[in-house]
Amino acid sequence: MSKNSIGTVFRIILIFFSLVSFWLVTLALFYFLVSTIFNIEFSLKTYFILFSCFIIFRMFYPKNVFV
Repeated sequence: MSKNSIGTVFRIILIFFSLVSFWLVTLALFYFLVSTIFNIEFSLKTYFILFSCFIIFRMFYPKNVFV
């Protein structure tokens, strides 16, 4: 593999992990805020289930649904 292809693969992996970590942190803050406001128990199991559902929804949601 040339240096360009290694850099491209590295960039793709880095972008993927940065997007996943962005949604992980955003959803964690939102879930923590909601659980604090409504006095719901913060559970990591529930959080990871919500995160998995959110990622699956984002992967398969049609982009131009409201256009």
